[in-house]
Amino acid sequence: MKLDLHTHTILSGHAYSTLKENIEAARIRGLEGFAVTDHGPAMPSAQQDAYHIMNMRLAIPEYLEGIRIIRGFEANIVDYDGKIDLPTEYTPYVEYIIGSLHEICIIPLSKKENTEVVINAMATGYVDTIGHPDGFGFPLDYPAITEAAKKYEVALELNNNTLKGRVRGDCKDNYLEMLYYAKKNGVYISVGSDAHFYTAIGELDLSDDLLKEVGYPDELIISKNLKQFDEFMRIRKRERKIY
Repeated sequence: MKLDLHTHTILSGHAYSTLKENIEAARIRGLEGFAVTDHGPAMPSAQQDAYHIMNMRLAIPEYLEGIRIIRGFEANIVDYDGKIDLPTEYTPYVEYIIGSLHEICIIPLSKKENTEVVINAMATGYVDTIGHPDGFGFPLDYPAITEAAKKYEVALELNNNTLKGRVRGDCKDNYLEMLYYAKKNGVYISVGSDAHFYTAIGELDLSDDLLKEVGYPDELIISKNLKQFDEFMRIRKRERKIY
């Protein structure tokens, strides 16, 4: 894995490293690049607004110290129609958008209803990847989720932090089920550390092991390298009209 596609800085409020510290950690880890995906404003501790997110493309260089910096965003899904906490007019300026369910931003419902929320978020066209669809707190119908991910050309995330089992419980079996149906349906997979401190940048080993265990096709793993990520984003740009 040469890309970490889910990381946070102090602007997420409950993360504790600067962007510069994360860049240095990525360099030490030997990454080609990583995505800056701080939480959206619906997260109570987040310190950013929509203009801050949009302005990253202007203020932060694409490459620094040989590391590609993907100027992204972890959007909170905030209603049952799949709406995210970023005004639609700002979405074309953000390179990469993760859409995630967090209990502090939306109340979990039944498996059927949670699944509908995620599919609605995919259908908006504004979300490139569904963040940590691990079923913790939000039970999901994986056959339906993976079919929708294929239909809308949206990636599903394998979250290394979740696999540690300390944040959202033991969700390995849920991920194995997700990967079974994702492989069957030819769905793109994104891998991220979900780092909230610089020492976790590039920690993707548990996810890598799980992908190898199920024999997931390399060409569908967008975190493998920059070439595969860029090919995936060319597909997403047509959906999202990225500038």
